[in-house]
Amino acid sequence: MKLFFSITILLSISLTISSQTVEPSQNPIKWLTFEEAIKLHEENPKTILLDMYTDWCGWCKKMDAETFSNPQIAAYINTHFYPVKFDAERTDTVEYKGKTYVNLNTGRRSSHQLAQELMGGRMSYPTIVYIDFENNVSPVPGFMDVRSIEPLLIYFTERINKNCNYADFNRGFIDTFMPDSLTNTKGSIKWIDFNEAMTLMDTAPKKLLLYINSDFNNGSKIMLASSFSHPIISDFINKNFYPVKINFDTQDTLKILNNVFINEQNVPGYPNQITIALLQPEIRLPSTVFFGEDFSLIFALKGYFPASVLERYLEFIAQDLHKNGGDWQKFNNEFKTKLN
Repeated sequence: MKLFFSITILLSISLTISSQTVEPSQNPIKWLTFEEAIKLHEENPKTILLDMYTDWCGWCKKMDAETFSNPQIAAYINTHFYPVKFDAERTDTVEYKGKTYVNLNTGRRSSHQLAQELMGGRMSYPTIVYIDFENNVSPVPGFMDVRSIEPLLIYFTERINKNCNYADFNRGFIDTFMPDSLTNTKGSIKWIDFNEAMTLMDTAPKKLLLYINSDFNNGSKIMLASSFSHPIISDFINKNFYPVKINFDTQDTLKILNNVFINEQNVPGYPNQITIALLQPEIRLPSTVFFGEDFSLIFALKGYFPASVLERYLEFIAQDLHKNGGDWQKFNNEFKTKLN
């Protein structure tokens, strides 16, 4: 099996900041101009992080001194974002998406038109504006310390915003990295070995759930510790599926029917052939792949999903509603959750 060069692996290293001692940063954030960030984003898409500030904003200065100067935060932002310091009251002309933006100087503390548009008219400072891979704009107002900005950075870096609202993700983040705050995540999935599952599928056919994850991907950890650990979710999976969990770069040789999958490079970080086969052309982690009782591929659910969304897919597939062009929209509208 050949690896197509167009394949993109969306994998991010764990942030793990909260427990570390913060020292003054010797390598602060490498701020770009807005124009530089847009050009880089067009050439190699990454989320743009815009720090909307003003010269008179005390909380902006506090965020510079305490949050953006944190060495781990700075390193993470430099790696995963195009960071921009954007003076919301700048007076120059900015071209963006074919439009021209200026500051009309309508009075004291007049704000720039582009700042107004990107902040949705809420001119409070500081505000961080995230412009994601698809150019969706998300302004997040207010001062943020290291602990409060950490999950937001992960949320946009790993493109979790595509599948999950922030409140649900943050709840999962807390359950994962702040175990004293655990809520209802006391379920336990009975994960089984891949080859054992293949044998069971031969002798006692049942649908198979294959969770492809990474030890270095925050979304993978959080989905395991929150979504899959919800007792309603875990009980449902144990009853209706053979649950199997593998690393995307596993070195194991895996067999499905007459197909054999290996890791061609045998190096950490290179995907196993089964990961490529199931998730190409875009490998997103984590991914939850469903197979029918006859090993037929049903669906690959790419990305992080909270328990409230995962529950719907599990029910839809377990009831075989995916067959014969099942009406997902009708099912979704009529679905009644069993979650607390």
